[in-house]
Formats: sequence, structure tokens, C-alpha cells
Amino acid sequence: MILALLLAVALPVAAASTAELPPPDSAGMVNLSLIDALAAIRQPQLAGVFSFIPEKYSTFAFADLMARDKKALKHFLGKLQSDLKDAKGLTGWDHEVCATLVNLYASPLSESFGKPDAKRMKKINECVLAPEVPLSDIVSRRSK
Repeated sequence: MILALLLAVALPVAAASTAELPPPDSAGMVNLSLIDALAAIRQPQLAGVFSFIPEKYSTFAFADLMARDKKALKHFLGKLQSDLKDAKGLTGWDHEVCATLVNLYASPLSESFGKPDAKRMKKINECVLAPEVPLSDIVSRRSK
């Protein structure tokens, strides 16, 4: 009888502890377009920090960094303009970053980091409208 009571209590607890957990986000994986962008802003060491951010949030995190670091934004936009010239397009990841930047600058959050000048905003908008090209094509077409 005591054994039956122990089993009655222990089995639901054991079943609950072995219940399927939701799959983890892809933290630890870093998108190659992100690596390319970090190299362009001369901050490759940030790849370690970005490895803790799930890939689906990496564009927002990178856009937030660009909004707060004007020098890095200048380097990133230079890379995008160069890629547009060489490959006639940008990666989907780059598009997402630029679209997020446009949204950030249109939000009340922009008061905390300031909006870029009209010339930079025009470049960001051009990047949002550019055709999408795979990263491998962009890298192969880059000027040496």
C-alpha cells in the first residue's frame, strides 16, 4: 500500500520533469552577414557578445548598436553602399537591419540616441529598397 502511494506521487512528478521542453533559441550561432557587418564596423570582437543573442533578434540588436554609435553607422553604411555598387543588392539580413533602423528613428526611442542627418537617412532608405542578393554573391563580386 505504501509502495502504491509512493508510485502514485512519484510518477506524475517524474512525468512532469521529463516533459518536452521548448526548443532553445539559436543563441550561440552567429549569422555570417552579422560577422561581415562587424568586420565592416571594425568591431569583430563583438561576435562573442552577439553569440548570446538569438539569431532572430540579431538584426534588432545590431540596428540598436548602429543607432547609438554614429561612427559605426558611418562604416556600416559605407559597406552597404559599396555592396550596392558591386553586387547591385544587399543581403536580407542587411535589409532587416536598415528597416529596423528606420523604425527606431521613427520611434520615441530616437530621443535617447538622436536621428542621423537627412543624407544618412536617405542612404538607409535606399538600402531598404535595394534588391536582395545572397551574401556569397556579394562577397564574390566585391572589388578587390
